[in-house]
Amino acid sequence: MLSSFLSPSSIKVALESTEKEECFAELLEVLVARNPGLNRREAMDALVAREEKMSTAVFPMVAVPHALCSSAGDTLVALGISRSGIEFESPEPDVNPEHPVVNVVFEILFEEKDTETHLHVLRDILQIVSNPDFVKNVLQAQTSQEVYDLIESMEM
Repeated sequence: MLSSFLSPSSIKVALESTEKEECFAELLEVLVARNPGLNRREAMDALVAREEKMSTAVFPMVAVPHALCSSAGDTLVALGISRSGIEFESPEPDVNPEHPVVNVVFEILFEEKDTETHLHVLRDILQIVSNPDFVKNVLQAQTSQEVYDLIESMEM
């Protein structure tokens, strides 16, 4: 379950970032606060390299940047909410050249040995964001506890 990888302290309800890479760095600080052994440079380089391969803005208003990071230790997840939105590249620029605006960002780091867990986390995120009310409800939440409770309630 996604909620087992999150806690209110890993959810930032008011991202200050206005650009994609700033957002990656801001959420990376959330992960480092909970996992001091995480190598910032390695994690940031991995996130940027993965994003350059293909945009992770794969759902309306939602992005899921994720990357392999040997210093992660386990699968790590942070969630950020941007009320004003952050522009990402289109995942299919040939089909849809417009840049989607993302309001909800799930950032995931994992070690190679955790590939199966990583896939389960991605599946759990897909199930939750497939709910048409998810983004609307998250954007109305005022605290990280409210967001966490919402995610937990959607997993049942």
